[in-house]
Amino acid sequence: MRALLLAWLTLLAPMALAAGPDNALTPWTAGPPGGEWSAPWRVADIPKLQAPTRSLVERDGRLALRIRADAAAGGLLHPLDLPGDRPWQLSWQWRSEGRLQQARFATREGDDYAARVYVLLDYPLDSLPFLTRQKLRLARTFYDPGLPAATLSYVWDNRRAPGSHARSAYTEQAEMRVLRGPEAPLGQWLEEARDLRADAIAAFGSPPSRIIGVVFAADSDNTGERVESYFAAPRLQAVAP
Repeated sequence: MRALLLAWLTLLAPMALAAGPDNALTPWTAGPPGGEWSAPWRVADIPKLQAPTRSLVERDGRLALRIRADAAAGGLLHPLDLPGDRPWQLSWQWRSEGRLQQARFATREGDDYAARVYVLLDYPLDSLPFLTRQKLRLARTFYDPGLPAATLSYVWDNRRAPGSHARSAYTEQAEMRVLRGPEAPLGQWLEEARDLRADAIAAFGSPPSRIIGVVFAADSDNTGERVESYFAAPRLQAVAP
């Protein structure tokens, strides 16, 4: 998705504190379905791209974030400021009502996903490769000093099998991981749980210094297709090592 991370990351400041001892993510809303999401959740749109429709709905007894992307891209962002060396577990439920037939995993022309979850990470500059370090310094100077150094992107793909992974076609500092593939059932809630520390070490060689945001999103801007997906029960917990 073009300029995706840059557009979202400019929304990070000011950072949000943990929502509570058992969940660092604030519930979608303190009100009924159909209302507005609670702060610090905020819309994450991308300049020059069509925004999807986002709403809070009740689906199968769950309070869910519904994203409808029609040749569109975007999501809902929760800023964070958490120590990355702890074993954080991110869990959520998701379902998709359809597949993107023209999408192509980790390619520029087909970089669309029916549902995806981003985890935004920071690393000390001196731990990054020289060219990456220089590029990040420039981006932080000209765009936003709070830009993260790396990103984990968990995706619902139309072709690749779960367990597939690759670097993003747009940046070497974004690791794409397929959690659900073409065999995943549509119209059915599925549960995920990820050890963020372990995934970051596997992707980037070491744990991050900070976890600075989570984004729940869908995108179909490259293929021009239409998709509807739901997310529920987002939870981020520090677990025993």
